[in-house]
Amino acid sequence: MAIRLRKKKLIGYFLTGAMAMLIICLIGGYFLYQKAQEREIALKQEYQAKMEELQEVASQSEVVYTLKRPIKKGDEITKNLLQKAYSSKAATAEDRFLVDMINDKDRYFAKTDLMLKTPITQSMVYKNEMITKDVREGEYSFIELPTSVKADNYVDIRIQFPTGDDYVLLSKKRLKKVEGVTSWFDVDEGEILTMSSAIVDAYIEGAKIYAMPYVDEHMQDASQMTYPVKKNVKDLINESPNIVDRAKLNLEKQNRARMENYLKEMETAEREKVRAGETATKNEVNVDNEKRSAEERINAANQEALNQQEELVGGTTQGGNE
Repeated sequence: MAIRLRKKKLIGYFLTGAMAMLIICLIGGYFLYQKAQEREIALKQEYQAKMEELQEVASQSEVVYTLKRPIKKGDEITKNLLQKAYSSKAATAEDRFLVDMINDKDRYFAKTDLMLKTPITQSMVYKNEMITKDVREGEYSFIELPTSVKADNYVDIRIQFPTGDDYVLLSKKRLKKVEGVTSWFDVDEGEILTMSSAIVDAYIEGAKIYAMPYVDEHMQDASQMTYPVKKNVKDLINESPNIVDRAKLNLEKQNRARMENYLKEMETAEREKVRAGETATKNEVNVDNEKRSAEERINAANQEALNQQEELVGGTTQGGNE
């Protein structure tokens, strides 16, 4: 009987302990669950806040393309040189360069040296010239060229009238070749008509057609073409097409005469320099000869005085011996 009571008590204790442990576990589990829920809610809130922040940043950011390595002026900018980056709208240039602009037809080149990770803008690059169906290579010998101009320079072709009026005929033309007074560059149909009109204008009005080079062709924008093609000149060209050839020939003769006169003046100036040099050389030689003659005379006089002194000393010695 006592053993049964003891067993019942032990079972009671065990059940009580188990119940207590279960309650403790349930309470602990509840608190852990609450903590996990709070942590999950906090993580969700943090994630939501970050998403909102990223969305806000994204709404205020623009895609830009930067350089993977430094490049030099004139280097071609290809897709493999660019990498995507993000910049705030406030700091992003309106003319940002996009990689989609590079295609089979359009090639882009750097206007100046560019550093690593530089965000590229359209103002930093220039596009290759598009060759349209009506473009031809023009050869002109009547355009007055600056002495320093050479192939691959960019120039404006201008016309200047005796009244002082000065207009831009063709804007930012690349000189493909330059030989003496002759230059070659591409012109389209409209530019050919403009040049024809200007040739006749220059022939009739006594104007001159000349080239004006750009200081930095890649950084400077093209000038605005300001020459107005006159209706009467158009009519004259239509009535007498060969007048353009006559005017061109006349302007070429004037340009060649101007160049020949310039060369003659240069030759005259060079001859004068040579003559002046010869005269200066002769003067220097004469001065040198005179200097040498004076030195020789002084040396001779000194030598003669020395000889006389030796003779006097010798004579005195002989007299003493006697």
